[in-house]
Amino acid sequence: MKRLRVLLPIVLVFVFVLTACQPETVVETVEVVKEVEVVKEVEVVKEVEVEAEAGVSGQVVLYTSESEDKVNEMVADFNEVYPDIEIFIYRTGTGEVTAKLQAEMEGGDIKADMMWFADLDFFRKLADEDMLLSYMPVGGDLVDEGNHYFDNKAHEVRYIFNILAYNTGLVSEAPTGWKDLLNPDYKGRIGMASALYSGGAFNNLGTLVNEDDFGWDFYETLNENDVVVGRGNGGIGTKIATGEFVMGQLIDFMARNHKNEGSPVEMVWPVEGAVLIPTPIGIYNGTTNPEACQAFIDYLYSDRAQALFVAQNYVSINPDAPKPEGYTEAEGGIKILVPPVEFMAENREELRTKYEDLFGPPPDA
Repeated sequence: MKRLRVLLPIVLVFVFVLTACQPETVVETVEVVKEVEVVKEVEVVKEVEVEAEAGVSGQVVLYTSESEDKVNEMVADFNEVYPDIEIFIYRTGTGEVTAKLQAEMEGGDIKADMMWFADLDFFRKLADEDMLLSYMPVGGDLVDEGNHYFDNKAHEVRYIFNILAYNTGLVSEAPTGWKDLLNPDYKGRIGMASALYSGGAFNNLGTLVNEDDFGWDFYETLNENDVVVGRGNGGIGTKIATGEFVMGQLIDFMARNHKNEGSPVEMVWPVEGAVLIPTPIGIYNGTTNPEACQAFIDYLYSDRAQALFVAQNYVSINPDAPKPEGYTEAEGGIKILVPPVEFMAENREELRTKYEDLFGPPPDA
């Protein structure tokens, strides 16, 4: 497991270096916890504008686990530039997206033209089976090459993290780390999304189980503390905001959304490390409309789309981009845990089975 203590006075800059199985994360200005290579921040030398290519039109299907309101907003903005491309969206949790893709792969009839979800190992599987189209998006050369996976067959377009969130009206002493979820004072009033539905939650599971200070003991104690497992992260955030939950595991942009809307919600970068959630997008190699798919990924790398990501409270992959509203850091910076992709790939079924034994299948809502 690679760990970095990150000092971020101005901008947050990540570099993904995909090895045979696992990415490393490197950040400008770092205090190294384990030895890693430090890479200078990429200098962006020009702005990336997106212009509609003449003749690009038609329909494509996107399978995604992105928040429905945000991906709909993104597609609507894309259509301001490319009005002749229609994107049909199949949206659900990462676990259900990958299950649908697996069934279609086995049946030899994949309906998706593009995939965008939080399971890097599944993307690796698709790449290994030559099911993804290699493509470098316009503007892709202006961010670190580590944002492009598997010979340019999948791409990060913005960053999200698993963090702690809590209701400021119900907690007298702010939590500082993941182990605060084990506090018996909050028994039955802590929430988290199901790792069998949410890709973000599955990344957290694989990361913490592989950490010596956590392991399965952490999740067993969570179960003993009557943690409430919801379906997805959206519902968890809402229940923290309304006070049904005192605190919980959440994705960073959702916590900022609630805070910015006036809810008594605050987010915490856990001292043990916030968990990075790789969420790549790729193009199915068998698509009948590769030009439309490429146009969409070009758009996602444009300044226009990156500005919209920031407006949606995401952290941009452009190191020169402003921070989203409500973005804060702990004094001394943040520490990031990178999911152990090799470990998660080798233990995928065991992780899912043990998790279901503890917490049951994902609830219906």
